[in-house]
Amino acid sequence: MPKIVSESKEIPQLTIELVGPRMAVGRIDGNDVQIVHGSISSRHAELVLEGQEYRVRDLESTNGTRVNDEKVTDALLQDRDRLQFGQIPFRYEGAVPRAALALPMVGAVFQMEMGVDLGVPENFRNLSPIKKKGGGGDPTWLLYIGAVVALLGIGFYLFRMLFT
Repeated sequence: MPKIVSESKEIPQLTIELVGPRMAVGRIDGNDVQIVHGSISSRHAELVLEGQEYRVRDLESTNGTRVNDEKVTDALLQDRDRLQFGQIPFRYEGAVPRAALALPMVGAVFQMEMGVDLGVPENFRNLSPIKKKGGGGDPTWLLYIGAVVALLGIGFYLFRMLFT
């Protein structure tokens, strides 16, 4: 059975099972899902059953409705979507697990299209959260210094063996 689970610190451990074909979400009495919070409009959104999953429709709320951090006016929910009314985040647990949705049909053929943009930025290596320290450049100079120190050590050892 589909449900939404609160991920908010302000309203912890709130789980609402979605049972009707149409469920109103809002701050005031009379809503099927009542969320008493200042960021929730009196009639904020509605959840409408479509097949086995729910569709969320924003009812021109003041602070908006988001699905997976994108502001929406209308969106079909899938299992594990992040649903947010105003400032209160929920996790949608659908009737059909997301893993099952991702499986291809039996006998379906997958063929990768060449030249399709995969959404990887050109400067992808520059997006690392680990910042470089200075302009260090190529670290092979460390190998050269190590080789010089090793040769000096061998030379000193041979000098002591031969002349003492």
